[in-house]
Amino acid sequence: MAKYPKYYVRPDGLHETIIRINGKRKAFRGKTDREVWEKVKAFDRAAAEAEANQEAIESTTFAALADRWWDEIEPTLAPSSLKSYKPALARAKKEFGARQIGAITAQEIDRFIKGISAQYAKKTTAMQLQVIRQSIRWAEVKGYVQYNPAASVRQPRSNKQTRRLPPDKDQIKLIKAHAEDTPFGLFAALIYYTGCRRGEALALTGADIDRKAKLIHIRRSVYYLSNAPYVKLPKTDAGIRSVPLLDALDKSLPKKLPEGYLFAEPDGSPLTYKHSQKMYDDYCAATGVTVTPHQIRHGYATALFECGIDAKTAQTLLGHAQISTTMDIYTHVCADVIAEAAQKMEKGF
Repeated sequence: MAKYPKYYVRPDGLHETIIRINGKRKAFRGKTDREVWEKVKAFDRAAAEAEANQEAIESTTFAALADRWWDEIEPTLAPSSLKSYKPALARAKKEFGARQIGAITAQEIDRFIKGISAQYAKKTTAMQLQVIRQSIRWAEVKGYVQYNPAASVRQPRSNKQTRRLPPDKDQIKLIKAHAEDTPFGLFAALIYYTGCRRGEALALTGADIDRKAKLIHIRRSVYYLSNAPYVKLPKTDAGIRSVPLLDALDKSLPKKLPEGYLFAEPDGSPLTYKHSQKMYDDYCAATGVTVTPHQIRHGYATALFECGIDAKTAQTLLGHAQISTTMDIYTHVCADVIAEAAQKMEKGF
């Protein structure tokens, strides 16, 4: 509390005292010295209470506030986004959960993000930083912290995107050979011959296949909220497209196409995430295929390059919203072709 101050009588008759608080001058005025002193004491009490409240607020743990932030944001997220947010939030809570929200520093967050960068791909690292920024930003807006230490943290430049290699020639032979003789062989072949995404393949129905026009219309995608499937439009307009129905794939399709989904639960609904994953794991175990559906999709992109399909057409067929995504794949494929050519030249020259 401020010491009993000196009072001055202003020309207008009011009594006044000036006290320096945190380096700044603050004036208190009243009709009498007593009234001025009561105002000084009231100010001191309010400041002490505010300081105590702030200390209590900042002593709240990161885990408690992150859970409250999650309760607000979860209903607004798409099922596909939930798959990225949940593990990032779990990692953040494991690292900072028991810490007081006001005690977490930018240096600590920076070290944590650098550790994530050393273990995970660039996209995962970016999501991790985003979750920490958003959760502490929420706490800042709600008044739990004075500033957001994560705002000054940047993603490490050294972090590189993990490249998923397309299937090699032996893997492609296996995919083609087992397109019909295994329960989920058609699924892998469908991705290889159309370049569709996993969710797009699972959302295909018999009505999407036009044998007369020799086209497959990709109009929807399956997303998952935990294990439950949801069928929605693709994220971008570029995802809605038609791709050629190649003869090699048509031979593997049922002669009589189903009215509903090509890959469905007994009740006709889309496959659950666990069921689809088990079917793919069983397929891999039975055939020797070791690549993921996403890698098989890259195999389609590689085939487009090798067939001389220009990048703009490939962008349309792959459903890329940005030509840069297609060019990134084409650049990697071109580098592989050059490396393979160099090996042959070493032997031939």
